[in-house]
Amino acid sequence: MLKSLYIKDYALVDELKVEFNSGLNIITGETGAGKSIIVGALAVILGDRFEKEVIRTGANKTVLEADFVLPETSELLMFFKDNDLIWEKNSVLIRRELHESGRSRSFINDTPVPISVLVTLGDILVDLHGQHQHQLLLQVTRHIDYLDEFAGLWEDVNHFRSNYQQYIELNKKLNELLKHGNELKQKTDLLVFELNEIKSVNPQPDEDEELKKEEKILKNSEILFESTRDLFNNLYENEGSVSEVLKKSLSVLEELAGIDEKFISIKSECENAAITIDEIANSLGDYNNKINFDSDRLEEIRQRMALLTGLKKKYGGSIETILDKKQSLQQELLLIENLDEEIASIKHKVNAQLEYLKETGLDLSQRRRKAADELGSKVKEELSQFGMVNVRFSVSSGYKETTEGHFLEIDGRRVQIFPKGMDQVEFLISANPGENLKPLATVASGGEISRIMLALKTLLAEADKVPVLIFDEIDIGISGRIAQSVGKSLRKLSQSHQIICITHLPQIASSGHQQYLVEKISSDIETKTTIRKLSREERIEQIARLIGGKTITDAHLSSALELMNEVDLIEK
Repeated sequence: MLKSLYIKDYALVDELKVEFNSGLNIITGETGAGKSIIVGALAVILGDRFEKEVIRTGANKTVLEADFVLPETSELLMFFKDNDLIWEKNSVLIRRELHESGRSRSFINDTPVPISVLVTLGDILVDLHGQHQHQLLLQVTRHIDYLDEFAGLWEDVNHFRSNYQQYIELNKKLNELLKHGNELKQKTDLLVFELNEIKSVNPQPDEDEELKKEEKILKNSEILFESTRDLFNNLYENEGSVSEVLKKSLSVLEELAGIDEKFISIKSECENAAITIDEIANSLGDYNNKINFDSDRLEEIRQRMALLTGLKKKYGGSIETILDKKQSLQQELLLIENLDEEIASIKHKVNAQLEYLKETGLDLSQRRRKAADELGSKVKEELSQFGMVNVRFSVSSGYKETTEGHFLEIDGRRVQIFPKGMDQVEFLISANPGENLKPLATVASGGEISRIMLALKTLLAEADKVPVLIFDEIDIGISGRIAQSVGKSLRKLSQSHQIICITHLPQIASSGHQQYLVEKISSDIETKTTIRKLSREERIEQIARLIGGKTITDAHLSSALELMNEVDLIEK
């Protein structure tokens, strides 16, 4: 429910905060006091246009906040997850700010959000009927949902939607396969040529790097031969070589060690050095003996590198990309070989899925049409209690024929299918005798719309998951007994929804669980709008004022008390 509404520097409001309760919240006040300002502020919070003209004179920005306390529903959790918002213990705080520069900001639980996200959340939380059109029931695409909930078809619809999605995915896969397959068939020769070209060279991983190393060695074989030979001679072979010098040094150190033990360790280190020099000399000798002056191999390497370079230029610049290309070509050719069989298999699955959708879709259609007649009759009965005796209400349910897109063959017709079935549902109404049935959205009278909405909301209370309903002046064009019926319906509806209702009629005002008074206070300096919750005694006085106007008599007070007591009696 809407726990509280905070308004600062908006139109005639300098600053106010009003706490609402569950049940039926009634808002009253004289014409022009600013009741619609309250509802307008809430509409802005829910995503309506925010113009800088609403900033109160002398202020630099407007701040609006709505604090909701809500149960943890799957729809809300999914919304918060999809929009990367934090769900905070059943609390949703929506804030909008508008600066005099024209810049506005929107927040959900203190996280900045775009208006589109705010509007989506608003549709989940509040259904607002009146001057600010926030009416889900006027959205034709929603009508099928209300009918399905009325008929108890949600599980069947979800089952159909799941199978519809499977069909869409299969059909998409088939179309992609057909398109890709045709493209592949057209270039089969090219694929075979490219694969054979790569296979003929048969590149190996990192082969080019290994060839470069080998080429470098062969190209510098003379330098390597001469240098390793000279090093070997200097270290081991020549007169006065390092090895010879170390051996002479060892002889001297051995003599010195016999005199002073300190030379023993030095002698050991010299022995190790002699061993190391011999090992280095042997390695250089072996390397020198194995040096290959193979000019044929050098030419062979250069030719091989040229082949690899050609492939790299054509297929992506590296051995790795050439090998990836080879694998891709093999897979594409394998796909072409199995293409007809794969296409036939997918086609069979698509046709089987369509047949199942046809079977379940026809069943849904039959049950919807039966429920549509029942819903139409019940809405008409409900509206008659609200003074709309001559109204005709109908739920239209039919198919849309198409020559393209997704369709089913029904009695020789191509009927379009949708995620929820084959049906297109729309509410139609004729409010006056002699008028044809028209789409609900074209009904011009605000009072008629509100009463139609109230009738539907009463019947679809369980179907409609929007927790907060707001009716702005639902009493236009009604009085007396009809107003009392409207009040009773609102009271009944408030058992499953929080309702905020602006009214001028005492019969409706007396039906509320609580009542708020909007007043406009003027002085020489400023004019401002305020709102406050009324006590029971204050409610009786205000209801009496609605009955009698400015002058309140004992009879008016008595009538007001009688209306209040009658509601209490019915409630008991």
